[in-house]
Amino acid sequence: MKTYPAVRDPGSIELLFRSIRSKDQPDKITTDYLASIGFRRQPDVKLLELLFFLGFIDNNLAPTDQWRTIKDISDEQFREILSSAIAEAYRKVFQYQTEQESTDSKILMAFFKKETGVSDTESAYMVLTLQVLIDLADFQDAAAKKEGEPAVPAPIKNRVPEPPKATLPDVSDEPAPGMNGFANGVSLNITIPASAMDAELIAMVKELLKKAL
Repeated sequence: MKTYPAVRDPGSIELLFRSIRSKDQPDKITTDYLASIGFRRQPDVKLLELLFFLGFIDNNLAPTDQWRTIKDISDEQFREILSSAIAEAYRKVFQYQTEQESTDSKILMAFFKKETGVSDTESAYMVLTLQVLIDLADFQDAAAKKEGEPAVPAPIKNRVPEPPKATLPDVSDEPAPGMNGFANGVSLNITIPASAMDAELIAMVKELLKKAL
């Protein structure tokens, strides 16, 4: 079955290419090389798969001509080269998007699972990896400069959402209570709206009232 890169820390992709573009070219791209430029974690091995998938290293782990072309060039030139590499490597994915007339992340996850047989988690990392690559390559900018060529893939919609932040209940505008000792107890006056009272909080309040009576 065909496989696709699933980088565990998608944010490391930009750092990887930044290092490649600024450092001397090695003879081989190995885990030792990755460690020498700061990628020492076990999950960073996935970066080797990414570089091979995009054509920056060959079967012998040696840098390809594509590796050499991105060294010491402008950001604009780099984005153009990366765009071409992504378009070629993910050709089947982009064709599928066109057929489905959708760039929804859930549809792409289903595609990756079907093509590779991986788990939901692994397919989600595949989607995130592709999204980061598309953002780095700036496909929309490349499309605007290349009239007459096939449309490039649109950014993936419906990214995996961040966990929602907890909403704190409103409290009264009265000054915070002072604490001058505990001999006579502490009196708190806090007003919590009914909309913020869940079952667990209600049970806790009832328990406190029982102890106070």
